[in-house]
Amino acid sequence: MHFNRLSRLPSLTLFISLALTLPAQAQPHQAASLTGQQVTQMLSQAESMFSRQQLVGLQAAIYDGQRVHELNLGYADIEHRVPVSSETRFEIASVTKAFTGLAQLLLAESGELDLDKPIQSYVPEFPVSPEGTLTTRQLAGSTGGIRHYQSERDVEFYSTHYDSVIDALALFKDDALVAAPGSESHYSSYGFNLMAAVIERAGGKPFTEIIQSRVLTPMQLENTGFTDVRAPMPHRSRHYTFIDLYSREVLPSLQVMPTLNHSYNMGGGNMYSTASDLVSFGRQLMEQELLSDHVRAELEATHFTSGGQPSMFSDGWVMIGLQSQPRFLMAGGSYPGTLSLLLVFPELQVVAAMLTNTWGKDGPDVMDQLIMAWTDPVLLAPED
Repeated sequence: MHFNRLSRLPSLTLFISLALTLPAQAQPHQAASLTGQQVTQMLSQAESMFSRQQLVGLQAAIYDGQRVHELNLGYADIEHRVPVSSETRFEIASVTKAFTGLAQLLLAESGELDLDKPIQSYVPEFPVSPEGTLTTRQLAGSTGGIRHYQSERDVEFYSTHYDSVIDALALFKDDALVAAPGSESHYSSYGFNLMAAVIERAGGKPFTEIIQSRVLTPMQLENTGFTDVRAPMPHRSRHYTFIDLYSREVLPSLQVMPTLNHSYNMGGGNMYSTASDLVSFGRQLMEQELLSDHVRAELEATHFTSGGQPSMFSDGWVMIGLQSQPRFLMAGGSYPGTLSLLLVFPELQVVAAMLTNTWGKDGPDVMDQLIMAWTDPVLLAPED
């Protein structure tokens, strides 16, 4: 397929909706933390990535402390010329972990889940490890010793459907831990799938229903949910790539991604959303309307190994930005045909999100460039 749509896209100004919405919880007369020029620059950086990487579709949204500004570029479905709109639903990959992490904190606050009990108190199907006791708190801090993916991601892996988070444990439950529980920090999607099983048992309902009732419904995130590739879904984006799914080599031309079933990864990467919904989620994490001070503090609290080393991960968030000025929490996701990013700046009361349905010429590596651009202290500095 000849891919030349970039030269025909309208200019950025036709896609930016400045002051599009005023969130209900925001104070109407408070000053925005970012100027219109700063917001425009951030959205321009997203557009630049879109053009350089030859992405098919992209959504971005910025909450400036008062209003949400949106950017919609390209196509949700290039074959049928369906443009990206504010309602287009993109898969969000590992940003799912931030929803799972919040759910376990909410269950702990309500007394339904003890974060320091052995995993087997909730999921007896998971074998006791000879290396030591494994807890939900360790899973949340990525210190549980659960492995990440190895060589299992093949055609059969991506085409198998799991009806429950308990069934999906079979993929890794009998494997040796990569480290004794609590001793080291290791990123693991499987660790969050085990956490999803704990949440399901502690909450007494299917994991997806708990996320819906405890997080999505109270936060009014109507365009966020769990992907089921077997069922039709309104406003679903298709997926594209310039990177081969299995070899990870750069392809000479754009390809349509095959349908990948991520039901194995319900707690770690099987949700969809929109950029504006993600911004609303991040904004509500900073406010007192829904979450207690304790839960909000836990989201920013560093997890440590038993040896006192800080983990880079906490409750689904990457903590690299907490030593920066301004401070930020980051949730990001990537799998073939999907890139997602959510940044929350607590002191600025600013949130930024980006979603795309394409692995461009640089694959997932391009995310680092956008993160650096959007967290640049010079860009975010207040006006004199």
